[in-house]
Amino acid sequence: MSQSTKSPFFAPRKKSNPDLFDPDLFDDTDIDARDFIEPEHKSTRLGCTANLITAIVGAGIIGIPYAMKEIGVVAGVFLIILSGVLGRTSLVMLVETAKFVDASSYELLCEIAFQRVGWNVCNLMMFLMSFGPMLSYLMIVKDTLGRILPEYDSNTSLVVTSLLIILPVSMQRDMADLARTSRISVMFNITMVSLIAWHSPSSETLQEKGGLIKVLEESTFRPSTCAIGLGVVSFAFSCQHSSLIIAGSLKDPTKERWGNVTSWALTFCVVLALVQGSFGYLGFTNQTEGNILNNFPTIIEATQEELHRARAANIASMLLCGTMFFVYPLESFVCRHVVMTNLFKGRAAHEGDDHAVLDRWDRRGAATVLLYLAALFPALEYNDVGIVLSLTGTVAASTLSYIMPGLLYIGIYGDQFLALASQWRSKLESSILLHIAWHVLLMPVWTRVASVGLEGQAKYDVKVSAMTPSNEYRLGKVKHKRIGSACLSQRRKARSSSFSDFGSCDASKVPDPITDQLIKSPGGLATAALEGESYGATDVTGFVSPSNFPPRIEPVVQEDKKGAWSFVVAILFVLFGAVAFVTGIMSMFSHEL
Repeated sequence: MSQSTKSPFFAPRKKSNPDLFDPDLFDDTDIDARDFIEPEHKSTRLGCTANLITAIVGAGIIGIPYAMKEIGVVAGVFLIILSGVLGRTSLVMLVETAKFVDASSYELLCEIAFQRVGWNVCNLMMFLMSFGPMLSYLMIVKDTLGRILPEYDSNTSLVVTSLLIILPVSMQRDMADLARTSRISVMFNITMVSLIAWHSPSSETLQEKGGLIKVLEESTFRPSTCAIGLGVVSFAFSCQHSSLIIAGSLKDPTKERWGNVTSWALTFCVVLALVQGSFGYLGFTNQTEGNILNNFPTIIEATQEELHRARAANIASMLLCGTMFFVYPLESFVCRHVVMTNLFKGRAAHEGDDHAVLDRWDRRGAATVLLYLAALFPALEYNDVGIVLSLTGTVAASTLSYIMPGLLYIGIYGDQFLALASQWRSKLESSILLHIAWHVLLMPVWTRVASVGLEGQAKYDVKVSAMTPSNEYRLGKVKHKRIGSACLSQRRKARSSSFSDFGSCDASKVPDPITDQLIKSPGGLATAALEGESYGATDVTGFVSPSNFPPRIEPVVQEDKKGAWSFVVAILFVLFGAVAFVTGIMSMFSHEL
């Protein structure tokens, strides 16, 4: 009998590659071939794009016309495009920062920069950002099934359909396995938005209102209610909590390939949101509801002239319901990831190596079912989706999508930020205006963030140096142009010194035996990437055949020198997230969503 069948639920499990298994190396008391873990499944760029689109769209697409009403059409179009650009920038920035320090998960990246506080805050926000949508998606399914099948009890319909579809899909182990259902979800979204746009009474409404120009003039920008729309749009384009998991599921997750995925996904989502928001709002203007489908007549209430719109709305509702079936598992994966990371001890769990922890069916099944039940019972009892989406969008989305990526960028690249800050600070004595600007721009705050980030990296390096070197690089291995182990050590020792001490090391001249072997290794890039190295360790721990793991090394040496503009963008992210957070909280207390 294998050890896995008799080990307790929390027992650690060894892992390796079954192709390298040699029974002569183990005795009867050791693990056998059946205990080896199947390698993590990977997805193509198309599959990864489908997963990212599904994670972004979710239920937020249905509220975009309502956001247009609250913000104003012209300002709403601008904000949707801006959110898409910021979302793409945030995703690239987040993964780039994680690759820089070989962090495989969002929470591990936060721990590296901000130690235990960063770890706890990130895990809490990720749980809220995933469990909240899980709950709201089940509520939407219940409400939608009640509309489509009024002759059946909505609670019973929810239980039956979720048990038959949602739970089995959520039981899968790897994010890449959801690529097929995500492609179906994308097609559902395209069809649903097309139906709403085609059957929206926009032409009749514009004729009644005096034309398109008149409507645009009356709804250019609405400052009194824009905070509500900002929260809806922020939630609609938020997927950062699942971004590193999705990026890690990509075959050869190089900077270029991940950039392609984010560009395709965000462009698609922006176009979808613009079509949905424009036609939805222009069809019902100030009567637009939070769920645009509620503006369409039901089959029972519809007149003969409205019957085609009622039927279209029913089909769109069915498609929305189908989308929820396939969006829920994505959020369930993230929520399960958080639970596994905190429930199980050991390096694999701590660093977010879900496939190793969840390879055992009992762990995967127990975690998935418990999270499903935790979301199902409240969904059966309550119907207010608005408060759930508002809370998760305001608190978790603004934190994970804007505030945290900006702070992490400053903290991880703290040495370069402090070097730039020291150049500016040296000019303060010569100009009172620069001295005032230093404090107005909150530079003491940002320099403190950079110092804390450097200190966190140094402490984490000490912690990791006592561990067995890891061969896992879910986001790919990077050969950096400027970074070398000797230079990093010098920079981190200087973290408690004056500003002028930072940036004094010319890292490009420091040899780095670790990254050099990635190019020079006779086994090729794929072999070298998996030969022992972990956060500065240079010991080779073993050979892994390239045929077992695809090469995942950046083909081009990465330039890691950051200019002032990069840090300005990071600071703007933090400020934008803080504004979205505060205005969202205020709108929750002053308006009924």
